[in-house]
Amino acid sequence: MFKNYLKIAYRNIKKTKLYSTINVLGLAIGMTACLLILHYVNYEKSYDKFHENYENIYRLRYERTDEKGDAVRFASCCPPAAARIRGSYPEVEKIGRILRYQAIVSYEETKFMEERMYFAEPDFLEILKFKFIEGNPLTGIKEPNMAFISQSTVKKYFGNQNPIGKSLSVDKKTDYQIVGIFEDTPKNSHLKIDIMLPWENLKAQFGPDYYEAWGHTGSYTYLIAKPGTNPRAFEKKLIPLIKAECPWLEQYKMTIDLPMQPLTDIHLTSHYMQEYEANGNRNTVNFLSIIAVFIIVMAWVNYINLSTARSLNRAREVGLRKVVGASRKQLMIQFFTETIIINFISIFFAVGFVELSMPFFSGITGIPAEFVIWTQTWLWLTILIMFLVGVFLSGLYPVAAMTSFEPVTVLKGKLGNSAKGISLRKALVVFQFVMALALIIGTITVYQQISFMRSQELGFDVEHTLVVKAPRVRDNSFEEKFRTFKNSLIKQTEINKISFVTEVPGRQIYWDAGGIRKAGEDVSKGKNYQIVGVDYDFADVFDLKFAAGRNFSKEFPSDKNGLVFNETAIKWIGFGSPEEAINQQVDYWGKIFTIIGVLKDYHQQSLKEAYEPHIYRFMPHGRGVRGMFAIKVNAHNIKDAVNFTQTQYAEFFPGNTFDYFFLDDYFDQQYKSDELLGRVFTLFSSLAIIITALGILGLSAFSAAQRTKEIAIRKVLGASISKILILILKDFLVLLTVSFSLISPIMFFGLNNWLGSFAYRMELNSLIFIIPFVLVALITGATVTSMTLRAASTNPVESLQYE
Repeated sequence: MFKNYLKIAYRNIKKTKLYSTINVLGLAIGMTACLLILHYVNYEKSYDKFHENYENIYRLRYERTDEKGDAVRFASCCPPAAARIRGSYPEVEKIGRILRYQAIVSYEETKFMEERMYFAEPDFLEILKFKFIEGNPLTGIKEPNMAFISQSTVKKYFGNQNPIGKSLSVDKKTDYQIVGIFEDTPKNSHLKIDIMLPWENLKAQFGPDYYEAWGHTGSYTYLIAKPGTNPRAFEKKLIPLIKAECPWLEQYKMTIDLPMQPLTDIHLTSHYMQEYEANGNRNTVNFLSIIAVFIIVMAWVNYINLSTARSLNRAREVGLRKVVGASRKQLMIQFFTETIIINFISIFFAVGFVELSMPFFSGITGIPAEFVIWTQTWLWLTILIMFLVGVFLSGLYPVAAMTSFEPVTVLKGKLGNSAKGISLRKALVVFQFVMALALIIGTITVYQQISFMRSQELGFDVEHTLVVKAPRVRDNSFEEKFRTFKNSLIKQTEINKISFVTEVPGRQIYWDAGGIRKAGEDVSKGKNYQIVGVDYDFADVFDLKFAAGRNFSKEFPSDKNGLVFNETAIKWIGFGSPEEAINQQVDYWGKIFTIIGVLKDYHQQSLKEAYEPHIYRFMPHGRGVRGMFAIKVNAHNIKDAVNFTQTQYAEFFPGNTFDYFFLDDYFDQQYKSDELLGRVFTLFSSLAIIITALGILGLSAFSAAQRTKEIAIRKVLGASISKILILILKDFLVLLTVSFSLISPIMFFGLNNWLGSFAYRMELNSLIFIIPFVLVALITGATVTSMTLRAASTNPVESLQYE
């Protein structure tokens, strides 16, 4: 019996090749899109779940809040917090710290600027358990001047040699003996480490006072909480500790909080000061999950639409089967068999499409090649669910409808399209149009917002700016070499201007200072500012404009005690205008400075962020070893400028790497996550359009076939092909108009909310909604026209010869 079901199903599928192909393609594309989206979503949600006991691991953050409620929130914590908590609270099983350090690391003649080097406590390695190949981190990391390095770092410095026992030099100041090797940190880790150094070495680096500084940050602190611990309740238990350790808080009318952040929440929700790198966005991931569901539902809707529409063609078959004794159960099995075969073939093609598209998809989303989709348990479970739910949803209504036909009615030829069936098909077409319109409107909005941000005036000149990181390996003659290096560059025709700064525009400023206030004001009025160290040429190189006052100048020796504020900082500290602030005195940690100038606000970060309060200090040689050269180069000789700068850099600062970038590229990196969202939207809105077009193609082909006699009669009575075309097109365009009316207000509200997350946003305009409507209308029109013209071009005699 089952063999018979398969044989009949095969014959019916083969008989209706067009509709079967549309069904298979629609389902396969929908499944492919759904699986690809879920692959990306699963990757984003997989961050840090490779750690043991990850459900109970937290990162302890640091927040300062003044009496007005203005808060500064850090991803890192203050250094002494972990030491005070360790062993004093039963809720905490382990707590450990790390501190990020960037330096020139060298072995013999090989040297690199290392961005992912950390000083780590042994306790930290019992919390986040990385995989060690050689060495014992719990004992090796206790000893000063020891180091653990990753496998990729081994290859970078030592090739195929065994590095154990060899030493790496950090900034040519301290040698660290390699005592262990660990596997490369997985890509889906919020914390990526290449070199681990002992926490004990920080005493030599920053002095013993660093460990007791409750006002400092940068000490990233992780802990394992006992199962069942309430994070909010534990945070409240820390309040007495903070008050006891920081009696000065009452004087400053300030509070310090140490919030607990779940490890697995960091990648998608954490956007605080001093993050390791730009994190993902939970709202985007959740939104994509919804899109995945809607796209597969669109594919199922296609199947239901075509199956119910074609049910009339199979009415006589059903009637005859019932007359010869077939039960409804047997008929349902027969039709479900066809549905099962269609869904199975679709899944087969979907798996192939996913495999073929994976290199392209990984390229646009950044998912690493080692995160293989076929090794993920969720994938096979999803495919199984997709198959079972697909068979049930896409087969239930059509099968129920076809098996309910009455034999007498069918065989008398009195069966026609029911109003209920037509209404259902119209509702399903509206659903498809709504989803296609929503995705296209969303895609256009994302790209227009990115374009809007990039087209705005940044307030500084970003073009043709070569940025070279400051040398970290220095000798006693550094300041003299520094001046000579700058003079040698400025003499070249390829180079127009040069400045030395602690931070260039393009990312959040990591140097912040609190407690700054007007001279004579109560200490409780002190606020937090972002600090930039600059030289005389900073404003000139970046073409910054002054709202009042002047720049630092060699003509005024007293400028070493001067400050330049930006406009936001002037408002922040309490002056009514830039002019009012000039020559006013400021208390900066007990030392009195004078405001000599006020810079107009410029966008230090992307236009997603609001202006921050900045203070500029005169520090012509940077802050310690931190800083960078900003070099304005001639647009026609960029390559020559880079080569000359590199040659001079190597001559003046031997032992350092020439680490450089161009400011426009650096600044644009801030838009990468938004561009990714735009690319993903484009991909899946295109797939949604294809699915919709396939559905319209099938329905229009069926509609044209059903109305063949009507079309023939109209032609006999003198109707032109254009009038017949308009008649059939009208039905679909009405449904599209209804869909547009439904989705437009919803998208307007939703997109306004999304744009609200940007400090500087475009205004929604009618074209954002009209263009998708016109695009879908054209695709629908072309699809319906092709099918209708085929029917309308048939000779009426052929259609009516048997009437």
